[in-house]
Amino acid sequence: MPLSDETKLQLAAHKILPAIYLIWAGLILGVSFIATPVKFEAPHLTMPVALEVGIATFHLFNLIEWCVIITAIILTAISSKTSQNWSMAIILLSIIMLQTFWLLPVLDVRADEVIAGGTPDPGHYHWFYIIAEIFKLVLTIMAAWFCSRKDKPCLVM
Repeated sequence: MPLSDETKLQLAAHKILPAIYLIWAGLILGVSFIATPVKFEAPHLTMPVALEVGIATFHLFNLIEWCVIITAIILTAISSKTSQNWSMAIILLSIIMLQTFWLLPVLDVRADEVIAGGTPDPGHYHWFYIIAEIFKLVLTIMAAWFCSRKDKPCLVM
């Protein structure tokens, strides 16, 4: 019996979704854990310039992550039949929302203060951001693994 167009679409989405999550994991690793720390090791790059580059980098990265999570949600909607399949995408969406609407604006204010020659009060916001990035990295890898299982239709958590 030939597969319906809907079934073909579901199978295609099921195959693409793990790749989307792995690409996203690679982006997180490259931007947050390689390029950003290395930038601060450059001996001739001043702190204000490094912070300006960081602001531009993380705002663009945040925009890219919104595109990726929207794509993942659409593919999840196409490939999934149960509410369990949504948990990973919802958790990742929540982290991106937290970063977009709370952490990035707070970190921008602090960076702008340093760029202007000031010294912001001590805060733990960078640690919160780093922890969020670690969670996203782990979750995207887990999502890719769960979604690539042939015995389950993208069962996530």
